[in-house]
Amino acid sequence: MKKLKTEDSGYYWCAVEIGSILALDESSYLYLSVTDDTPGLWIDQLEVTGVEGGHVSVQCHYNELHDSKSWCRAGGSCVEVSSGKSGRTEIKDVSSKKVFMVTVRELNREDAGWYWCAAGELQIPVHITVTQKTTTTTVTTRKEL
Repeated sequence: MKKLKTEDSGYYWCAVEIGSILALDESSYLYLSVTDDTPGLWIDQLEVTGVEGGHVSVQCHYNELHDSKSWCRAGGSCVEVSSGKSGRTEIKDVSSKKVFMVTVRELNREDAGWYWCAAGELQIPVHITVTQKTTTTTVTTRKEL
């Protein structure tokens, strides 16, 4: 979607029909909010890249205090700010700056994919790419005189 206007705000459906035309096999909907003002939830980068064994950090900014703030993996589980940590994922809220920071440590290739920051009913997607750790070898040769 390009050149969005405030009147484009509303519910949108995404559906996939695999078999019969009488039934949708998979469907989901979302509410798209288009605003002229500062959005209720935003991030600095829509895509972050990390190296295997390294870490990535995402800052999720919000403009109103929300009871619940979380970091979720598409098709997976969520980590709530209140829990602070789950496995290799740590989430910290700095309410004075209206931001919560998510850090995923010890990255592996399986960590790549879609995630989202959530604050109350608001969600914003983030894509994580994990690149292979590269190694370099230096070869030194001696000249014979």
